[in-house]
Amino acid sequence: MKFKEYRIILTCALFAVVSFTASAQQQIQLTQNMFNIMSYNPGYMGHRNAINILGTIRSQWTGFGVDSVSTTNSSGKTRTSYAPVAYLINADLPITFLHGGVGINITSDNIGSFSNVTMNLGYAYQKVLVNGGKLGIGAQLKLDNIVLDKNSLDPNAEDPLISNMNQNDFMADANLGVFYSKPNSLFAGISVLNLLETKGKNTFYQEKRSFNALAGYEFRLTSLPKIKFTPSILLKTDLATFQIDANILATFNDKFWGGVNYRLNDGIGLIFGLSWKDLMASFSYDIPMSKLIRGGNFGSFEVVLGYGFKFNNNKGLKTQKNTRYL
Repeated sequence: MKFKEYRIILTCALFAVVSFTASAQQQIQLTQNMFNIMSYNPGYMGHRNAINILGTIRSQWTGFGVDSVSTTNSSGKTRTSYAPVAYLINADLPITFLHGGVGINITSDNIGSFSNVTMNLGYAYQKVLVNGGKLGIGAQLKLDNIVLDKNSLDPNAEDPLISNMNQNDFMADANLGVFYSKPNSLFAGISVLNLLETKGKNTFYQEKRSFNALAGYEFRLTSLPKIKFTPSILLKTDLATFQIDANILATFNDKFWGGVNYRLNDGIGLIFGLSWKDLMASFSYDIPMSKLIRGGNFGSFEVVLGYGFKFNNNKGLKTQKNTRYL
């Protein structure tokens, strides 16, 4: 790698560090984060040189907070659970004349009394390096619609702050990211989300700056040539708190895979999936190990569906077989 290319990576890393503010909104937890890299790193857009669409549904801590006795709040609604539920859809494609790719990420996230719908629109410059690796540098415009259900707060006494609070905010922020990979070898990335730390005027919702770091490696054993192993680690932090996901995925014949995710102080996730032509489907179940199990936490479920293909005017459609690139 040339000195200039090293300088680009170092500059982006330093920019992410000096952009620090020590408070952060916790990001969505994804057990199958190896398929959802674009959700937390804008540098991944267009990196696969293919048209890709990916959808994810996650039910986290299923059953957590369910009342043993049915109660009704002041709005007449029965509160049943505080467990987060999230829906995500990602799509990106390469644009040759832009020397990179564009992408869109839409997330619907329900946590407690807040319902958030987020849309990220972005572009990433992609550069093939002299060692065969590829470096992506991306930016996203983040648009949030935050809705607060005041009635679900159900205070014991009249609270003037809650009574005078409007129920929604529309906010804009920005994300930056750098991602590097070399085929059948190392991949790594860093990103900063909610760079501007926008605050809502009506709901008092605060976007908190947070950071992600990802690293992994793909390899095959000579004794098991049909199986590809992909260990990886993902660190998410606001420099006040942090979360670590350690993963390992084993892919057989580029069609079937199984793996394990370990989330520090939370639980273990089991992952199973398959690909067929241009389609992929994957499922995971998280076994809870934290104290949240006392609140009726039956674990977390996650389903991922993807469609990805390469388009070439001269050669027609070409199937993408690497599961990490779907």
